[in-house]
Amino acid sequence: MIITRRRWLLATLSTGLLLPGAAGAQGATATVTLSGRTLDGQPFNLAWLRSHVVMVVMWRTDCAVCLDKMPELRANARGWRDKPFDIVLVNLDGQRADAQAYDQLRRLAAESGGSIYSLWHGEVDMPASWRGSSRLPLTLVFDRAGQVVGGHEGRIPPQAWDQVADLLP
Repeated sequence: MIITRRRWLLATLSTGLLLPGAAGAQGATATVTLSGRTLDGQPFNLAWLRSHVVMVVMWRTDCAVCLDKMPELRANARGWRDKPFDIVLVNLDGQRADAQAYDQLRRLAAESGGSIYSLWHGEVDMPASWRGSSRLPLTLVFDRAGQVVGGHEGRIPPQAWDQVADLLP
């Protein structure tokens, strides 16, 4: 049997390998730590977003697919701005300055609306496995209880947005 990247990601999510402390047993839950400072210096903790549906996206500024998806992410955040939905962008660039420059441009060019948090991986505590995805963007969907319910490597498929919509009240 050939193991595709998608099968690997789904198997990894289902066995808890992307989740530190996960037992991998059916029904087991894990607390995912993602905390630190946003690019604008504000404290951030994923746990503070419980009761919200959250999409966490690991990306880099040299990733064409990642950059191509940014307008879609902003549009969906704007469209669901009245719902408990947040997007957390974790930049994996080697230099904070690259992440900061892109974030400043994003804020200037994009109309406001929606809840988007921008972080740089060097200033956050997060699972090491999230930093090492061979195919970006790596997107994880968290339900309102804070549990990972979906994951995608590469282009974010329409089904991911359907899943988010189904999780929203």
